[in-house]
Amino acid sequence: MGGLDRGEIVLEHASRSFSVRADNAGTLKGLLIGRSAPGPPPVQALRDVNLHVAPGETLGLVGRNGAGKSSTLKVLAGIIPLQHGRAACGGRVVSLLELGAGFGRDFSGRENIYLNSALYGLGRREVEERLQDIIAFSELGDFIDVPVRTYSSGMYVRLGFAIAAHLDADIMLIDEVLAVGDESFQRKCLRRISEQIATGTTLVLVSHDAHSIERVCERVVVLEAGEVACDAPTADGLLHYHRQMGTGSGETASVRRPAGYPVEVVQLGLRDADGRAARLFHSGDVVRVELDVAARGVAVEPVRVRLEVRDEEGRAVFRTTQGVGRVDGRVPIAFEIARLALLGGDYELAARALGDDEADDLDRADRLAAFSVAREPEADGVADLRGTWELGTRAEVAP
Repeated sequence: MGGLDRGEIVLEHASRSFSVRADNAGTLKGLLIGRSAPGPPPVQALRDVNLHVAPGETLGLVGRNGAGKSSTLKVLAGIIPLQHGRAACGGRVVSLLELGAGFGRDFSGRENIYLNSALYGLGRREVEERLQDIIAFSELGDFIDVPVRTYSSGMYVRLGFAIAAHLDADIMLIDEVLAVGDESFQRKCLRRISEQIATGTTLVLVSHDAHSIERVCERVVVLEAGEVACDAPTADGLLHYHRQMGTGSGETASVRRPAGYPVEVVQLGLRDADGRAARLFHSGDVVRVELDVAARGVAVEPVRVRLEVRDEEGRAVFRTTQGVGRVDGRVPIAFEIARLALLGGDYELAARALGDDEADDLDRADRLAAFSVAREPEADGVADLRGTWELGTRAEVAP
């Protein structure tokens, strides 16, 4: 389309607004007057958006609710037209935007596989070559021959994604619908998306799940009120998004403790090497933990502070305790990590202050701070133990 390469996406000065009108037709007043009451001004979903996605590139679209993410995908999929500007996609575009979109509710899952595949231009023989793989991927079993009107939202997602994932797309457009599936199926979908990407498929993914974006996208565009607020590599784009949402400032949650504890951590924050509040880091980054310890009432001596890092399953991957002497009032303390030796994932930092002779209950904390580490393509796990490989020369074997 428009001379684009297969898998290429272009938005040029794209604008689209939607009118919001009150509908009085169902009221007696509406029938008598014959017109609707004036509604609020039009909502600008897209405002002069310029975007270029190269063939094979993987792009995550993030932003607040109503920022224009879904509208962007619908424009690219050809579902809604632009009022100004240009939208173009090169090659076959496969979209998974809404639950059950394109399904015949009275048709069975199997019949809908044929129907949806035909809508994307596949012939019957091509569908039959893929049919068993699609059914197996959907994990619907005998429900594949049941009308889809009986399906749950999760079953809709399973069938819709299974079809979309086997259509040999040049471009895949995926909205938040994957969030409906269970965790194991989401992981399965992400693996399949990664396989599609490896074959050169261009991906545009809308999700509020930073983990999914980090795993499959190399670039992130942050939308705000229909405009591009940030276009950057994934780690930087997600950092901008977290700050936009007010979750990137290092703000922490408090944990209610019973009365009677003499001392507590009353403030906890994370900062990067430049002293900026942060919650998204890379392996090897400098991380500075800053906290305030306060005595409840009279001075407490001696006082210990415990820091604990927990992984996504809540397991402790690091713990350290430091004596800080006497605490009278409020005392600021800092702990600096010269090189963050964690691999990609979501983590939690728990901090607790302990008074003299106070038992260290490891399940208790005063403050919690969530943070993330950007994923690295060449390493998996929790601990960053990456080193250098040395390959020796092959020894000659005497005949």
